[in-house]
Amino acid sequence: MTPRKKDASRPRRPLRRSPVGLRIIGGRFRGQKLLYSGDLATRPMRDRVREAVFSILRDAVVDARVVDLFAGTGAMGLEAVSRGAKFAVFVERDRLAAQFLRKNLEKLGLGAQGEVVPADVFAWWKYRPPFADEPYVVFCCPPYRLYSESPDAMEELIRDLVLEIPPGSVLMLESDDRFDRNRLPHPEFWDVRRYPPTQVAFYWKEGRSDTAA
Repeated sequence: MTPRKKDASRPRRPLRRSPVGLRIIGGRFRGQKLLYSGDLATRPMRDRVREAVFSILRDAVVDARVVDLFAGTGAMGLEAVSRGAKFAVFVERDRLAAQFLRKNLEKLGLGAQGEVVPADVFAWWKYRPPFADEPYVVFCCPPYRLYSESPDAMEELIRDLVLEIPPGSVLMLESDDRFDRNRLPHPEFWDVRRYPPTQVAFYWKEGRSDTAA
């Protein structure tokens, strides 16, 4: 029997895994399971790393506005709202992930505290509404490949975030632990933590005037 040839024109199905264990780990929704497509392109942050991140942020999320860039499952923004953030914007280009995000907001009764923007982050950033004059927590958790495939776009985005977040805000950047912190704007002002293979970096804007990157 002649083996069937693969049709190169057919789109590949996204790789999937079991969504078991994806849940909110602190705050008023602690223990609530989050709906998740299981698509490997949507990479949720591991629970232990997420717990470490929020242990560092502590009260910074309380009453803050949150922007969750490359939101994926939305676990970071949802966790922040669970822990006291007053509103979260989730920017995610994958339509299926955005659908699950809306379902999670509805499931938790957070429709008035969250907005899902189904858009490419780089395109959205050019036309985004300005930051309000109040503290923000910004999560930037891109697919790791973007650091090598789109380095200029990533560095421009990070530089703009550092410049434009209001005083009293914090930016959290996720990468893999091969990312060189010296590529960050003002590298001496970042608090970098390693949880192999993940690296997270925090930029706290405490009223400093950042006029150059």
